[in-house]
Amino acid sequence: MAQDAVERVLGRLITDERFRRAVSDSLEAACVQQGYTLSPTELRFLSELELKEIGALAARINPGLMRADTPLP
Repeated sequence: MAQDAVERVLGRLITDERFRRAVSDSLEAACVQQGYTLSPTELRFLSELELKEIGALAARINPGLMRADTPLP
């Protein structure tokens, strides 16, 4: 597994609302568009994540850690 890519995707999911929305449409397309190279197994594992739960976690993160182009809650 490319752990680095997995960690980057997880970080983006938590800190970037636009990326979360793109992933909700298509995880694979969003990752390809952003240049993340993931194996089919990694994509499957990431697709099993509950985006609603990640969004709830994101809402609890200090706004200073969010991507600048992400609207604040």
